[in-house]
Amino acid sequence: MFFYRDLFKGQQRIVEVSGTVFGGFPGVNPVVLIGSLFYHGDKLLVNEDEGVFLREDARKVVEDALDVANRYGVGFGLDVIIATPRAAENILPFIAEFDLPLFLDSPDPGARIKAYSLAAELGIVDRVVANGIYVNTGRDEIEAIRSSSIKNGVILVFDPANPAKSMMPEDRLVILEEKLLKIARDARLENLFLDAVVLDPASIAFSAETILLFKKKYGYPSGCAPSNAIGVLSKKIVGYEEYVSINTGVAVYLRLYGADYIMYGPVKRIKYIAPGIAMIDALLGYTARHSGARLPKKHPIKTILKKVQKIFAGSYKYF
Repeated sequence: MFFYRDLFKGQQRIVEVSGTVFGGFPGVNPVVLIGSLFYHGDKLLVNEDEGVFLREDARKVVEDALDVANRYGVGFGLDVIIATPRAAENILPFIAEFDLPLFLDSPDPGARIKAYSLAAELGIVDRVVANGIYVNTGRDEIEAIRSSSIKNGVILVFDPANPAKSMMPEDRLVILEEKLLKIARDARLENLFLDAVVLDPASIAFSAETILLFKKKYGYPSGCAPSNAIGVLSKKIVGYEEYVSINTGVAVYLRLYGADYIMYGPVKRIKYIAPGIAMIDALLGYTARHSGARLPKKHPIKTILKKVQKIFAGSYKYF
């Protein structure tokens, strides 16, 4: 018996953005790995405030990451960081070239508002995920989402004004139900992506439990950004083995708690995470298939597990 079907008894909502499927029972639809582009300190940026960047280098980074995702059968999307409204004018036409889920992100509400408006002008709102809705999201931003007709949005379930009452899974549920769902309805968002906000490495444990709770009660596609906590790690600081193992271990841990999407950090890091997370999805998918679930054509069971099984079968000649 596929135990996830007992664990997630409620309806599991499925959202498709630009051909990429989010949500459902873990193991059926592959996890979606979301890589960050144009973040503060990104070497692709020439001028962060102006949104000037190395265009061809950025294109290659995205295409290489997509190739890795396709090779292992996992989903892929971009979390596009936009520093200022001016930067949005340079960045949006470029990312519009990619047929991918595009999470439009910024620490500046004005930049998010500009990005949403430009997405409508460019005709890419069906690919866009507003990132996102906060407890203090202002009226201007709500109106910008509504007027742009963006239907997909990340709901960041945390209250920075009261962090002590924002960490435990049950606290997050209260914040979601009493504040954030109302804002999302006001913005006329139809497809919600719940984000169990990560604050530091230890909080990943609570974020995982929160994701499980979200999926059990509401069934919305859920995930988080562990990169907010472990993005400071580098191969130089902790060594190659620890660097890869920590990033992969965190992703696998979140997936086993039901995470439908994982914001793993800089786009290039997908090569460190994809093999391990694909193997987990392949094993979950194998169990799901033998419990009657129908898997999509693009699935890690047909990439990494098939490869490992083939190597295993061939190894008998050496005994």
